[in-house]
Amino acid sequence: MRASFAARLTGLAAPLIALCACTWGVDIRVSSDPALPAPNLVRNPGLEFAENGVPADWRWSTAVPENFVADVSSEGRSGKCIHLTAHSGIMSGYWHQSVPVEAGKPYVMTAWFRIGGGRLLAYVHAAGRDGPDLDERFYASSMRNHFLVPVFLKPEYMAGIDAESWHPIRIEFTPPGQMRAVAVSAGMYFQAGELWYDDFSVYRAETDLTIEVDAEAEGIVHVRVLAEDEAEPVFESGHLDSVERFSKTLEDVPTEERYIVEVTGADGSTHRTLYPVEVAGR
Repeated sequence: MRASFAARLTGLAAPLIALCACTWGVDIRVSSDPALPAPNLVRNPGLEFAENGVPADWRWSTAVPENFVADVSSEGRSGKCIHLTAHSGIMSGYWHQSVPVEAGKPYVMTAWFRIGGGRLLAYVHAAGRDGPDLDERFYASSMRNHFLVPVFLKPEYMAGIDAESWHPIRIEFTPPGQMRAVAVSAGMYFQAGELWYDDFSVYRAETDLTIEVDAEAEGIVHVRVLAEDEAEPVFESGHLDSVERFSKTLEDVPTEERYIVEVTGADGSTHRTLYPVEVAGR
């Protein structure tokens, strides 16, 4: 996907930069609010920092602690990860932490999991003080360790999700009312089994993208904005009468994209810049 996008940017006369591309007398500035790439609000998201088997910034909670083994494993998707074993389905148990949010703004929570049996639950939740509560959930199940296996059911009949592969979690949510923080929780939901979690993130889903172009010597006749790997433009100015300056703010565009700003000068030349240049991996 990246290669195809890079091919669309061939022929540039100057390196791409995120905030300003000054080529052939055309100055293109791109900014966003919030800035891109959208920051990850989760602390210790990859579980790399731990002490005595406990991941920093995360808390473990259950009403029946003897039912679980909850620790940090070195077999993560990227380094370390949360590891959780439930001996029975008598109780659920979760790792969790609180993250700050802005009410009324859309967010995305993501993570990765492996499951060797049982039922996982990852969810974003909070109690509303002066308004509605928030409770958005993601479930996944595997019957590998079901109590009927192997006496009454063959293991191959209950294969379920591939236990050797990492699978994505994605939850979209908008904090209601005056909510200023939400809890991210991930654990085992009332079933015996084993699972692993890694690479958590919570980030704003939308941003306001501002494009400013100066071309006093040349003049601007066309501006368009495209999302990476998308054929249809996010914005198209139409024909401009060789203006010296152009400014446009695109509201509520996805933060998960990178954007290419393309400016056509009055002499037919084309100028492009990419924003943001670097995107943190999730």
